[in-house]
Amino acid sequence: MIFFVRYYLLKFEIVMCVDIGYKSMLGPDGLPRYIPGIKINREQVEGDKDRPHIAGHTNPNCWVLVEGGDHIFVSDFGWGITPGFKTPTPLYNARSEKILERGSFWNSLNVNRCLVIADGVYEHQQRVGVKKKVPYYIKQKSGAPFLIPAVFDENSRRFSIITRSANDVFKEIHNAGPNKHRMPLLCPMSLALEWIRKDLSDIGLLHILSFLLPDDLLSYHTVYSIRSNTERPDGLKENDFFNWSQSGRAEQSSLF
Repeated sequence: MIFFVRYYLLKFEIVMCVDIGYKSMLGPDGLPRYIPGIKINREQVEGDKDRPHIAGHTNPNCWVLVEGGDHIFVSDFGWGITPGFKTPTPLYNARSEKILERGSFWNSLNVNRCLVIADGVYEHQQRVGVKKKVPYYIKQKSGAPFLIPAVFDENSRRFSIITRSANDVFKEIHNAGPNKHRMPLLCPMSLALEWIRKDLSDIGLLHILSFLLPDDLLSYHTVYSIRSNTERPDGLKENDFFNWSQSGRAEQSSLF
């Protein structure tokens, strides 16, 4: 039984890419600047709060974009699809390689596509001679939000984000664990918005699923913690840079 559960977890890759950050962006100075005509209701704007860290394994609700008719709508979906197998473990990630694989669970959902709104994503790095992994926060240099491709289940209104093999930045940071060298499927906003088009063909899907974000579009730095509730000793914000070289861990200024 233990072996089966471990195999299940590894097969469906639910142990990585489950941590994102969110900065309030439903107001006039947020997403409407990037997506003219986007539909956001007043209650959503009023309930739009900064959430520096959102952990997928706690099954939170997140803001997502879906297409309906001629417009793009903001909605809130839960994180983690439960496929209905005997093991009721939510699946937080969906491998890009499985989306177009005929007969796969993910292929059955590829018509239900959404975009998860994130300010940035978190990942851990293992360093030689260091017991605890070092946490990183990764975002776009441009300051634009990530719109992360995902698939969702209509009945439960829950989603799983798409992951793929990593670019060099994520390869260096996400360098340990059973799903090392993988990353969320990240792409420019114009390409991400293609993901939720109802008329997107399999060729269009493959184009997006195969896209590898260039390293030079990303900004990244170490932070104090990802999941700990311990207050930072320097009193700065959760996503601000934290210099581990002054705290007993060797800090590196660049990954390359």
